[in-house]
Parts: sequence; C-alpha cells; structure tokens
Amino acid sequence: MGLKLGELIAEYDVPGAQVAVLAGGEIRDEAAGVLSAHTQVEVTNDSVFKVGSITKIWTATLVQQLVDEGLLDLDRPICRHLPGFTASLTARHLLTHMGGIAANHFFDTGRNGDAIERFADAIAAEEHPVPPGTAFSYSNSGFVVLGRLVEVLRGRQFHDVLRERLVTPLGLRAVATDADEAIFHRAAVGHHEDGSPVTEWAVAYGTAPSGSHFAMSARELLEFVRLHLDDPKLAVLRETQVDAVPDLGIGVIGWGLGWMLHRDGVVGHTGVSKGQKAFLRVAPDAGVAVAVLTNSVLGEPLAHRIFTEARTTG
Repeated sequence: MGLKLGELIAEYDVPGAQVAVLAGGEIRDEAAGVLSAHTQVEVTNDSVFKVGSITKIWTATLVQQLVDEGLLDLDRPICRHLPGFTASLTARHLLTHMGGIAANHFFDTGRNGDAIERFADAIAAEEHPVPPGTAFSYSNSGFVVLGRLVEVLRGRQFHDVLRERLVTPLGLRAVATDADEAIFHRAAVGHHEDGSPVTEWAVAYGTAPSGSHFAMSARELLEFVRLHLDDPKLAVLRETQVDAVPDLGIGVIGWGLGWMLHRDGVVGHTGVSKGQKAFLRVAPDAGVAVAVLTNSVLGEPLAHRIFTEARTTG
C-alpha cells in the first residue's frame, strides 16, 4: 500500500484497524491505532475485532460439513430436523437468503445455552407471508435457523461446534466465539461517528450464527479463508446460486452459499456489529485475499481504499 495503516486510519478518522493480505500462500498483516478511544490501548496483530456478518461464511461452512458427512441434504425440508418450520423451507433457501424469513427479529432469548434454540423456535412460530424460494431478502434471522440446525445435528451448542470443527483444527488462537471468551483477548471496542466508544459489546447470544458475537484477528480470518481456497469440497459454497440481487450498496452482483459474489470472480462478505465494521474480499483463482477489520462505523471508506490499492499493486 502507498500509505501505512497508521496514516490511513488518521486520514479516515478510524480509531483502530487491522489489515491482512494472503498472497503466494503467505499472510502479511498490519495493525494500527487504539482498541478504544477511552482506554487508549494499542491495537496489535493479535487483537480481536468483531467480524459481524462475515460469521455467516463460518456458519455456512459448518452446514457444508454436515452435507459432506451425509447428515444433511440442502434441498430437503429442514422441518425434518426442526419441527415447526414450513415444509417447503430448505437449508439452501436459508444459505442464499431465499427463505422468506424477515431480515431481523428482536426476541430476547437471553445468554444461556438454549438462546439459539429459543430464538429459532420463536421464528418458526411466526407467520412468514413470503413463500421460500420466491424472492431474495437478506436475512440475519435465517442464519440463526441454520445455526440451530447445526446444534441439532451435532448435539452441541453452536459456539462449541464452531470451535471444535473450525477454530481448533485450524490452530486459531486470536478468536473469541462469544463475549466470555473476548475478555481473554485484546478486544476492540466499536465507535460511533463522533468517535465515542459504544457501551454494548453485542446483543443477546441468540443471534450468534448470523454475526452478533464472533471476533478474531485479520490474520486468523485469512487462515480460515486459506481453508476455503485449499479444500476443493468448499468450492461449492462459492458457486452462483442467485444471480440477481437488489443493490445493497456494496457491489454485490450475486450470492453463493453464504458468500457474497462480486465482479471479476471476487467473493467476500461485509460485517457490521456494534460500532465495528469488517470487510473481506477474496480472488480464489489468484489465491489472494484481503481482510480489513475496523472498530468504527466510519470504516468502509478506509476498507475500499485498501482494496483499491491492493488491486492496483497486485
């Protein structure tokens, strides 16, 4: 990059950020700024930032593992495993945001081990006027249902499956699957537009599979991406499932199974969570990926600047 990250966060008024680049099989990372404008603790490469909806790719990966093991068929009704949902709703519908489930629900199901189960049950009990498979509508709640599906088929809580199936096998250390784990790391705090820190880490745990709690370093995020580039079985998640989506303002032209599809074969996802913004772009054919994690609602222009420079210098 032409400018160092410290200069970029000053230019874009972002308190702290991490950037990691995967190219030629190697990951390079950089950190700058502070975790919180209040504490002034510096950001390091092993600090953890909330990744928001980038979590959805991890959830989709757990679902695909179930498919690979013969435990789940993406095109059979999920009511076989989650009674109460309409007989026409499939896991593929949920992975592609074609499930007809409203974008967000605000059930307070607490922070106990049954939070995701109770959240999914409440969604099932609601009326869903849009039939599955008829319209694209980005749905955080739909991914909560997928998280519950993972819990049922694995017989374990979602965060335990996440750690056992992905975090631990990949040897990731700078990762927190929930708020209780985050306190053991140098954790970034989100910031409002005026630069003041937010006062809440996350909403209730019931929405974790869609992106409310997961935090990690930019390097660890790209170690996960490396898995996707190296494992042929996971390439199916990047295949086009929906080729016409509404303009979300982030350059998305289609959807895979969890992945956002951009132009020129680039895939990725964006995450927003309590004053933090995270950005991931991957060019699978080139074996290149860039992750930008910020602790500010103002992080998007910074990320686009970095992505632009990465394209012109790569």
